[in-house]
Amino acid sequence: MTDLDPTQPPRPDPGPGTTPGALERAEQKTLLVPRRERDANLPAGTLLQEFRVERVLGVGGYSIVYLAHDTKLDRRVAIKEFLPATLAARTDGGEVAPRLPRFEAAYAKGLESFINEARLLGSLDHPALVKVYRFWQAGGTAYMVMPYYEGTTLKKWLADLGAPPSERWLRQLATPLIEALQVLHDQAIVHRDVAPDNIVLLVDRSAPNYLEQAPRPVLLDFGAARRVAAEATQQLTAILKTGYSPVEQYDQGHAMKPGPWSDIYSLAALLYAAAMGRPPGPSIARLVRDELVPASVAARGRYGPAFLAAVDAGRAVRPEQRPQTLAEFRAWLERPDAAEPDITLPVGEPAAAVDLALEPAPADAKPQTRWWYVAGALALGVLAWAVFGRG
Repeated sequence: MTDLDPTQPPRPDPGPGTTPGALERAEQKTLLVPRRERDANLPAGTLLQEFRVERVLGVGGYSIVYLAHDTKLDRRVAIKEFLPATLAARTDGGEVAPRLPRFEAAYAKGLESFINEARLLGSLDHPALVKVYRFWQAGGTAYMVMPYYEGTTLKKWLADLGAPPSERWLRQLATPLIEALQVLHDQAIVHRDVAPDNIVLLVDRSAPNYLEQAPRPVLLDFGAARRVAAEATQQLTAILKTGYSPVEQYDQGHAMKPGPWSDIYSLAALLYAAAMGRPPGPSIARLVRDELVPASVAARGRYGPAFLAAVDAGRAVRPEQRPQTLAEFRAWLERPDAAEPDITLPVGEPAAAVDLALEPAPADAKPQTRWWYVAGALALGVLAWAVFGRG
């Protein structure tokens, strides 16, 4: 007799005299084994429905993405397989199963979120939103089939550019992203993962220089299933993007509710990072002490006042200080530069306490001192006239 379940990954051999606590610690160590060493990815040639796997495109914290060939329509596609590394593993029989019994509920919830996301993306249609052709469950997990996008991430594009892009280019980038997010918000859905590494820029390979092309962004997955896996294992760094996640996404007590303003923060932080060359600091740290120089100060002269004011408004730390809808954020972007709007800077002090001078005068400086110089100059002038003017 044996207590081994063939659907579960093999448990480590604790050796004689091992206590239950030591066994639990041994089980925990299995979570640290790299996925590649466990042969988690499907081998080339594997047939999933009518799709033949060619190679791995990417491995994330909760999924594996494959390049595959559609044997019916003779086209290349991308297939995402749900496989959260911290919760599940592939067994010798090829099935995907939770690593430990206590992960079963979290895995089932994550799998449900993955399927719901695939269903939602399949029902939506916008060129800046990733499209899902179809999805299904099999082998203890689920798959979604998407177009194979030839391009580069926005993160890599900005790194390759090596300099801040023009305002015109950033506006061309922001417009389709705002439209795509609006499609989601109309369905009462918050994306929660707007960041440079989650946006693909489609490129024309025949063009001489892809860095000079107008942006054609595609916003990728929501990360809803990743959030479930992260919460189950208390690895919140898997779902939070430093500099791009708003403070309400750090709040596990749900005192601050996410909403359209959450995606607005991430989008404004993205524009700030592109213009400044670095993202704003973590929002949770800025909530305590906000030392971030506003874009309207740091990039003055390089970008228009309306654009910079919109970025500053959108990346306000507290949710209630940001534009509450994408329509409001777009209105900020479209204000004429000749009429700079008053902005509420996201700082914890009254506006009067914010000194925007680049080189403020010393505290003991006395503005009246300059009048002594004026008076002295006048006295010298009178004396010179008295001496020389009468001769």
